[in-house]
Amino acid sequence: MIDLRTTYLGLELRTPLVASASPLSQELDGIRRLEDAGASAVVLYSLFEEQLRQEAMELEHHLSAGTESFAESLTYLPRHSEFRTGPEAYLNHIRKAKQAIDIPIIASLNGATLGGWTQHAEQMEQAGVDAIECNVYFIPTDPNVPGSEVEMAYIDILRAIKIAVHIPVAVKLSPFFSNMANMAMRLDQTGANGLVLFNRFYQPDINLEELELRPNILLSTPQAIDLPVPASVRLSGRQSCPRQIIHIIHTHTQKACDAYHTVVSISN
Repeated sequence: MIDLRTTYLGLELRTPLVASASPLSQELDGIRRLEDAGASAVVLYSLFEEQLRQEAMELEHHLSAGTESFAESLTYLPRHSEFRTGPEAYLNHIRKAKQAIDIPIIASLNGATLGGWTQHAEQMEQAGVDAIECNVYFIPTDPNVPGSEVEMAYIDILRAIKIAVHIPVAVKLSPFFSNMANMAMRLDQTGANGLVLFNRFYQPDINLEELELRPNILLSTPQAIDLPVPASVRLSGRQSCPRQIIHIIHTHTQKACDAYHTVVSISN
């Protein structure tokens, strides 16, 4: 039998196939199915700091609404400590997943503030993940922000997380850089253990009749591989680029809104 063992982010993998973030990673049964199907590691669905902040704000609004109308109403409301809107559910999912399977678990993190990136990264490490994938979802809209400032945001996020944790850290990138090779080199110099090519941004449509945004999640096609593979080939083998570069091959499936995909590790 062919020996398919390899390494990714310093992790020993039995094959180069890693199950990236998908609806399957939301349940323990799905994670077990991925392991049984041959996945050598699983990337969990992303923890979005922005979503946690929104939930906390909504809870604060509903708990405080009307509290000053009648003095006695204050005693009717539950205490804030009785509610949890933080990352506890995600962290518990990490702990249960680590107990359920034998392959590495990689957490996916999308922060909204520099402090949020580092705080949640530390919590993920304490929960037992083997590595962290930084899902940097940053789409600049301000015409006064130069491209160099956008690039520095990636560098600053990576630098802060590498200081905060001791486990491997990968950076999931978008393809929209003027010089991807230069960006890869700078991330490598900042301490990235690997790059994930590429992030797929949601592209909502506009309902012209209702004048509302409409979610428009397009499933992948075989042509989607045309972007990450050439980029991986150009970057792989360069001394100034990270040793581990992976590209995402999205399968063409109708089984979920977010297409399942396979990650292939390319080592120097």
